[in-house]
Amino acid sequence: MRVAEDVRFEGKVLLVTAGLNDADAAKLLKRGIAGIFPKHQPPELLSEAIRDVLSGKVWFDQGQLRRIVGPPSHEEDEVARTGNLTERERQVLSFVFKGLANKEIADQLQISESSVKGTLQQLFRKTVARTRGQLVRIALENYKDQL
Repeated sequence: MRVAEDVRFEGKVLLVTAGLNDADAAKLLKRGIAGIFPKHQPPELLSEAIRDVLSGKVWFDQGQLRRIVGPPSHEEDEVARTGNLTERERQVLSFVFKGLANKEIADQLQISESSVKGTLQQLFRKTVARTRGQLVRIALENYKDQL
């Protein structure tokens, strides 16, 4: 049996994820993914997302979509120019300094654990740290005046 060399997947893919950075989300969009659904969203929205994707629509977190394709926000401009930490990054870092786990940080800030993970990803990118220990050290060395 011969298999065609130019076979393409024609199904629709809806990725359900705990967190995905903007660069990876943009790559997936360019490759034709039909949707990215953050799992911290309510279950009834997942049903809606599945129906939308099946009907040919694209499902995407609007905030992340704006960050990927829209103009940078004032806060993003400020960070790009000065290397400043955002208020959320400072909050999350303060709890990392205290040794709290992601779930504990989320509880303290009354946000989703996915939001904490996303903020930590931003911090790791910004500081080029690979571990929490490195993140703490680099933050204290380079961002002490902002903490």
